[in-house]
Amino acid sequence: MTNQFFYNRTEGDKEYANSFNVNKIIFTVEKDNGTILVVLDDIHERVFEIPIPHPKTGKPTGGVTRKRETVQSEITLSGDDVIRFKQLTEIK
Repeated sequence: MTNQFFYNRTEGDKEYANSFNVNKIIFTVEKDNGTILVVLDDIHERVFEIPIPHPKTGKPTGGVTRKRETVQSEITLSGDDVIRFKQLTEIK
């Protein structure tokens, strides 16, 4: 696939290779620390459960409320990935 940008994502002491479709980029924002935030056009719903607290004690009752949230992917690029991303996407 020629439309995938591969980058490294670090979680703790492990590093993972991830990718995203460059045709789905809505916009990017360069931060003060040199990272780039990439926002994708992939709006989707995320469903999660919130515990219902007891109204007087605040302790969990065992019940849950389901909540839906509309989100889109936000990817943070750093280091060499920023340089490669700019070289790939910059219009000259």
